[in-house]
Amino acid sequence: MAVSVQDLTDRSSFVFEGAVRRIGAVTTAGLQPTRDIAVVQVRKILKGPAVLSGFTGREITVQLHEHETVREGLRALFFANGLLFGDGLAVREVGRVDSGGPQLEKQVEDAMRRASDEALLDRLVRAELVVSGLATETRRYESESAARLPISEHDPEWWECVIQVESVEKGKVKTAEKGKQAPREVVTLFANSVDIAWYGSPKFPTGTKGIWLMQRIELRGKPVPGLVTVHALDFQPLSEMERIRALLKRAER
Repeated sequence: MAVSVQDLTDRSSFVFEGAVRRIGAVTTAGLQPTRDIAVVQVRKILKGPAVLSGFTGREITVQLHEHETVREGLRALFFANGLLFGDGLAVREVGRVDSGGPQLEKQVEDAMRRASDEALLDRLVRAELVVSGLATETRRYESESAARLPISEHDPEWWECVIQVESVEKGKVKTAEKGKQAPREVVTLFANSVDIAWYGSPKFPTGTKGIWLMQRIELRGKPVPGLVTVHALDFQPLSEMERIRALLKRAER
């Protein structure tokens, strides 16, 4: 059964157009040359982490998924995941598709966009509150309940971000008391730690503008007191507002 471009893209962290240079050869130490390994020159990267952006034009080692169909000179779109990264790059192939020019590239781009939308939609569904606004103050989180938060070597080092709300996209925000002009404000907790467990969690310097997705979570089996913004997708730039509103409407269907 043929595998779709969507499925191949979803299962791969590195998608590139390449040309097979040598079969049974390697470009990096740590791998033995066998018939299911080939050296492939990267022509164009369609999907991949920023750290691999410099490999365009370079030769890498590919552990082939179907080596019987490979020949020197073959040009194809390779779907792969990382295998070794050091003095060179080696990847494990998930699948490949014959080069198809702009039309095939668009299929990959569309597949990436759909996967991105699904991931963001999941965060929006989980969120209790979604607001746009301005971070007017950030401060270390201190309260009586802080003592009840579980602490470990990977402690998040909770800080509070005070947000002056411009729009509420999901949930409810208390309005100012009658007769007062004070702006609506909400507070979200964020992990200020740069520990490996939290380095990808968004941080909010004063003056930050954007869209916050807040939810309630448990940490090591205990509820964190208050709404939090901790996932990499839980903060979006204001330019994503139209997309977020469209996804929220989709979630309501």
